[in-house]
Amino acid sequence: MSAAPRADWVDTARTLAMFFIVWLHAYAAPDEIGTVVGGAIALFFLLAGYFLPAGAGVALVRTGRLALAWLLWSVLTVVLLALAKPWFEFSWARAVGWECAAYNTPLWFLKTLVCYQLVTVALLALRVLPRYGWLVVVLLMLCSYTTSPSQHLGIRYNYYWVFLLGFCLKRVSVSALQTYLERNWWVLMLVAAGVLVQPQVLACVARAGGLPWKHCSLPTGALAYAFLFVLIAVGISRVLPALAGKLAFCGRRMLFIYAAHSFALSPLYWWGKPEWLWNIWVPVLVLPLVALLGWWLEKRFPRFMALLLARRFR
Repeated sequence: MSAAPRADWVDTARTLAMFFIVWLHAYAAPDEIGTVVGGAIALFFLLAGYFLPAGAGVALVRTGRLALAWLLWSVLTVVLLALAKPWFEFSWARAVGWECAAYNTPLWFLKTLVCYQLVTVALLALRVLPRYGWLVVVLLMLCSYTTSPSQHLGIRYNYYWVFLLGFCLKRVSVSALQTYLERNWWVLMLVAAGVLVQPQVLACVARAGGLPWKHCSLPTGALAYAFLFVLIAVGISRVLPALAGKLAFCGRRMLFIYAAHSFALSPLYWWGKPEWLWNIWVPVLVLPLVALLGWWLEKRFPRFMALLLARRFR
């Protein structure tokens, strides 16, 4: 199956998710948006799986480009950290994204995505996914439920079932998905809301019945937030297409924004730590500025930007 065409609502959803990620990384941002950011990460993995080619060979080439992008961003991180060494605690593991740190949050994502795609290429070569794709998704989701989401060898494995869910959904075209979401948006909104309040409702029922209760739920909360991003993006594209086009402009450069925004935030912390309006103005300012910088670099240095964005040379 050939790669699905781009659509404004897809890139709009990316921008909405990226808004919360930038906001979370801004000083004095509300702690509560951390759960929403989990949905943003889930959305990125879901879309990465959806747009991964179904052929093992083509998917391997795509993974190679992504690995090269991870390498280049790691080199840029090392250079920038060398220049700003007095302000940051330097570590090679953190510089390449093997460990998490405030200045390199994008690199753990790239590293993890490369590993997800390599595993998926192997499953495609073994012809496992065409026959047992949905079974693998359910199995991995249950494993994520019964095990802690800690890192193993520096890899966040608990999002892999979300990535494969996106891959299994690729049998449905982007236009068909948009039509389904537009027709059933209110049902899907109720389902997402139900998933988000499900742990609290069960806990209340247990307390009311005097039953022992240990909080647990399937790892679907982040996925519910991811679908909310998608539903809102579809609504914006339908009702406010001009706004969707502007948001999609940022979404088409999501990888660049994701990898570069930490360095754009750094001057804020060097000059001071502003705390007004919960710093919600930070993503409003940073997103378009970094997107415009990415657009300008694409015009001036197209080959270099193609490497950073894991794209083919045109």
